[in-house]
Amino acid sequence: MIDICTVSLNETNTLKIDEKEVMRYLGVKELDNSLKVMYDACVSKAYEASAPRAVFRKLNISVLDNTVDFGFMRVNSKDLAKNLRNCNEAYIFAATLGIGVDRAFERLNRISQAEAMVFSAVASSLVESFCDYVNEQLIVDLCARPRFSAGYGDFSLQHQKEILNYLEADKRLGICLTDSYMMVPVKSVTAIIGIRS
Repeated sequence: MIDICTVSLNETNTLKIDEKEVMRYLGVKELDNSLKVMYDACVSKAYEASAPRAVFRKLNISVLDNTVDFGFMRVNSKDLAKNLRNCNEAYIFAATLGIGVDRAFERLNRISQAEAMVFSAVASSLVESFCDYVNEQLIVDLCARPRFSAGYGDFSLQHQKEILNYLEADKRLGICLTDSYMMVPVKSVTAIIGIRS
């Protein structure tokens, strides 16, 4: 097991926003001229507003049938157990773009709901890009499974609370949980990466 660490990026624009992913979030097949102008403006605003940070821990796990034991929590999930089959270690991590993105969204939403919607899609792509970055740093020279988050398949969102508490994400990243298990800042992610020996 390793201590909790913090990862931060000073050059946010080293993270790439996937235009096709943004279009998928928006439910459009292409960006017309006006949408492209809005998209470009939102990309700049998202880079400016974000302060990506992550915390993670590596720990031993055991998988038996449909139950995964992480030591700090036991999860009964067929989908998670399948993802972690043959893994004896895992990284648990939380990542966020920070509260600045939420505040930028709220400001935009008062001015233009359409632009706020584009901004939200752009920020969603940006947090996924940051998770990819963290993922790549953690699994160098390791045989790893694809990251898996609470809310995927039958892996209940209720486990967000245990994960965030274990990572001390409130203190270290400012991530809080609502009564409906949604994270604030909104553009935040928790995930598990299984490691096979």
